[in-house]
Amino acid sequence: EYYRKHDDRKAPEPLRKARALKHIMANKSVRIYPDELVLGNMGSERVSALVQPELAGLFMCEDLLWIGHRKTTPMSISLKNKLKLMSVLPYWGIHNMAMRAFRNKATLARYVMEQLVCTYYLINEAGGIGHFLPDYAEFAQLGTDGIRASIEGKVGDVYAAARIACDAVEIYADRLSEKARSEAAGATGERQAELTQMAEMLTRIPRRPAATFHEAAQAIWLAHMAINLESLNSAVSFGRMDQYLYPYYQADLEAGRITPERAADILLSFSAKCAEHVFLLSERVSQYHGGYLVVQSITMGGVDREGNDATNPLTMIMLDVAERCGLRDPNFVARVSPASDPSYVDRVIEAARAGNGFPAIFSDDAVVAALVAHGRPLEEARDWANVGCVEPSLPGKSFFSTDAGLMNLPICLEMALNDGRRFGRRRRFGTATGDASRFGSMDEVVDAFRAQVEFMVQRMVDDFHIVEAGNRDFHPTPFSSMLVDDCLQDGKDLSAGGARFNSSGIQGIGLADVADSLAALDRVVFADGRASMADVVEALRSDFAGQDSLRAALANAPKYGNDDAVPDGYANLVAHIFHDALGRHRNIRGGTYVPGFYSVTCHIAFGRYTSALPSGRRKGEPFASAIGPANGCDKLGPTAVLNSVARVDSSLIANGCALNLRFDP
Repeated sequence: EYYRKHDDRKAPEPLRKARALKHIMANKSVRIYPDELVLGNMGSERVSALVQPELAGLFMCEDLLWIGHRKTTPMSISLKNKLKLMSVLPYWGIHNMAMRAFRNKATLARYVMEQLVCTYYLINEAGGIGHFLPDYAEFAQLGTDGIRASIEGKVGDVYAAARIACDAVEIYADRLSEKARSEAAGATGERQAELTQMAEMLTRIPRRPAATFHEAAQAIWLAHMAINLESLNSAVSFGRMDQYLYPYYQADLEAGRITPERAADILLSFSAKCAEHVFLLSERVSQYHGGYLVVQSITMGGVDREGNDATNPLTMIMLDVAERCGLRDPNFVARVSPASDPSYVDRVIEAARAGNGFPAIFSDDAVVAALVAHGRPLEEARDWANVGCVEPSLPGKSFFSTDAGLMNLPICLEMALNDGRRFGRRRRFGTATGDASRFGSMDEVVDAFRAQVEFMVQRMVDDFHIVEAGNRDFHPTPFSSMLVDDCLQDGKDLSAGGARFNSSGIQGIGLADVADSLAALDRVVFADGRASMADVVEALRSDFAGQDSLRAALANAPKYGNDDAVPDGYANLVAHIFHDALGRHRNIRGGTYVPGFYSVTCHIAFGRYTSALPSGRRKGEPFASAIGPANGCDKLGPTAVLNSVARVDSSLIANGCALNLRFDP
């Protein structure tokens, strides 16, 4: 509506985006739900899927007519809203970011076809700017008045857009205040008092600095709404809430304005808001990102910038909230270090035992070492917080684009064993690495695999540069940029490299499958001589048809996940190869590409399109999940799994990794 009726096409792109956000906040629905203590609705329904048709949302609407009946993540939508979207989508068919970014339409056609059925890599950043940590602490401390004051007299598109973005969130707060006052008139008792108090609170927040715990929580939610509506509502996370909300809680407690129980109620209401929105996925893309994902992370515990234990009474309240809320969002994360108070560690384990999957548990030592190894100052690294699922980031100072993309590592091994081609295909999609049936050592196998990984990384980065430039040129994020250090100082948008620290996180999928395959070749072909490379290549080509004995030998070779130095060493080698291949490249924001090892559901989807492997895995079967062992391959219990994973050099993994362990209660 904004771009059709009100847009000035000659205006700089940051101003157009800020004005569009202001239009949304001035016209979107305003809802207040029973008993909630944090106000502001992302969408028009209690649980809403945000569409973002100007980005990848256009392609996510391919199931629109039958979206309520599809098997994967069905979503109900009224006929009226279907018709509305059908009138909206044609406009974005020629104005969406990808159409504008890929100036060469042949390259665009190739890119779209490959991304519709992702076989080699998946580029998430085409969906927009998400997966980062805004400086919500500063927003609560300054308010929009303070932000305006900090840029007073500064001239430029970024500053003009920031002022408009401040207007946007203020307008919505005013509308929300009016709604609360209106509902208070029809309420009684305690709820009337709550609504009246919140209506008054919203006349101050977000303009002025938050003065109470409740005001800080409300201000953060309003900023969070604006960021998610401005771009992509994917894994924009809250950082170390127990640290930056604690001064408000402590002051309120000392003044008698709050009790621990009331603080927990506010945080539970805040958690419920997080579960009120999902982002729209087509059924096709749900193969790779299954579930109603948003994954807004809240980080607790850990050390401070000097390395001392940072847990406080609010940390323990937040652990109670994590145990009690039982919702898919937010993703509660507990940092644990040698400095952690034992009572805190015990409470973390107790909360995890509840079986909700929360909190996820992270080692400060490992994460800090990984960040420092990738050029982050030690004090900054100690202040890390989690983004989304498992991705370490620096609150308010970084745009690490932690889920920029995912890459299929086993398909690189498939091409290494078939001279750059997939089995059964004539086209060489990789690089020529020779006839694998003539390889005479593991070094030759590893060199061929390395060459295919480097080739595929280069191909992926070429596409990334187009998408990154598209976000910079056609999809700036003025509100988000206000809340990341150095963007306003330097007058540079977040999408253009304005953050103090930049990188792009690429997930390597199938680490264990490659490790198991290399270990199997090592044992069966080169150590025991039970088969030749030619035998193995032929068996893979036919998906082990008539080769049960050879498949059994390969499947029974040592496997990652059993505390065995050989396959574990190959897993570490694969991580090094992937890390080094990514590290040769820079994104357009000036940062490096760094590896992570988590897979969402890509290990199933990529596996579907990958041929048989020397591990004994058959064509189309799922890969291992994240950094864990392949299905059914860990035989010696959880401590053996942990020892195997610990052999992979975690300092390489600056973008984080997931290890999912499931125990009988």
